Amino acid sequence: MKVSYVKNLILQGISVRTNNENESNEETQKIAPLWAKYDEENIFSKTLNKANNTSFYGLYLNYESDVNGDYDAMVAVEVTKTKNKPIIIENQKYLVFTKEGELPEVAFDAWKEVWKYFENNSEYERAYGVDFEKYSKKEEVEIYISIKK
Repeated sequence: MKVSYVKNLILQGISVRTNNENESNEETQKIAPLWAKYDEENIFSKTLNKANNTSFYGLYLNYESDVNGDYDAMVAVEVTKTKNKPIIIENQKYLVFTKEGELPEVAFDAWKEVWKYFENNSEYERAYGVDFEKYSKKEEVEIYISIKK
C-alpha cells in the first residue's frame, strides 16, 4: 500500500446507485450487471475522446454516508474532454492497495483488505470522495481510496 496524489483524471462511463448490502446478494447486485452492460453494449467504442491508455476504472462516489450507505458505482475509461457529465478528480490524496490474482475474485479480496485496514487502523481516515479501482494489467487491480489530507 502506498500514498499517491491524483492531480487531473477525467473519467466517462455508465453508472448505477447501490450499496454494499445489495452487492452481497447475487439477486440484488448491480455492479456486476453494470460491467456486463458496459461490455455487451460496447460502451468503450462509443466513448469519444478517450485518453491514450487502455485502463478501465470502477468508480465509487456520491456516498450517502460510509460503507453502509448508498453510493454510485460507475464503469469508466479516461477521456481527454467531454461534453457529457464527466467525473473529474483533481488534486486528491489516495491510499492505494494493489492485489494480483484472477478477476473478478481478486477485486473482492482487495476490497476485503481495504475494509479490514480501515476498521483496524487510524493512521488514515477515508474521505468518501471518489474511490476507484484501476485495471491496467491483466489479473491485477489497484484500489484508490480517497483519504483526508
